[in-house]
Amino acid sequence: IIIDNGSQATATFNLFEKYLTELGGKFNVVRHDIPFNFSKLVNYGVDVAKGEIILLLNNDTQVIGPPDWLQEMIGFAQHPEIAGVGCKLLYPQDNTIQHAGLISGIAGIANHGHKHSPANSTGYFNRLALVANYSAITGACLMVKRTLWEEVNGFDENLAIAFNDVDFCLKSLQLGFRHVVLPQVMFYHHESKTRGLETTATQKKRLAQEEAYMKTRWKKVLQHDPFYNPHLTRHSEDFTLNPESIYSCGREADSWLRKAWKMIGMVKFL
Repeated sequence: IIIDNGSQATATFNLFEKYLTELGGKFNVVRHDIPFNFSKLVNYGVDVAKGEIILLLNNDTQVIGPPDWLQEMIGFAQHPEIAGVGCKLLYPQDNTIQHAGLISGIAGIANHGHKHSPANSTGYFNRLALVANYSAITGACLMVKRTLWEEVNGFDENLAIAFNDVDFCLKSLQLGFRHVVLPQVMFYHHESKTRGLETTATQKKRLAQEEAYMKTRWKKVLQHDPFYNPHLTRHSEDFTLNPESIYSCGREADSWLRKAWKMIGMVKFL
């Protein structure tokens, strides 16, 4: 199902016709010309869909593999304790990682762990080689059960552009579900290829409003992501140690050693 929001290029319409001819009823284009609101468009698309499993997929993504990637994702999505299922997204320019799971509260509201790591990197404690839990997954490629989608009422339409995927994942997390990222499923992500970057004064104001909305709603989890070690940095996505935390641990260890040494000095050896 393609949700078409204001397409104008002849090449786009020609592509639609090509797939309508080749796929027939398996391919559906729904025009929805509203002022761009990603959450509203996604919610509308899910309403049009009839399946029990929903896959959100940006138009700027490109499958790498494996050939059975869809089945692999569905296998996890059907698990009763799993909400969102994501994959590894790569930058096409240099084959480095754009997304392999979102971490709440680092370098802003949420950012991508292992960003710019090589595609074949095993990551922090092999997290890029294993199916791992994260507090959130990007909506660029996100699979979820329809029943859960409806339970949390889909994407929050107050978040028109940014953080709607993070908000959705945190709502699911709050209900006791887990999210997983499958490292064996890979896509290229031509990030922001369609809409471009947020650079105007109006766009920046809207982004600030959405950031404030998230900070108010999710203050606790933004301060401590349950799937991220609190002794790691909150300023970048590279899993380096937090120097302030190291100093704090050092003082605690020094205090403990002093107490232990004092106790040893009090022991009478027979």
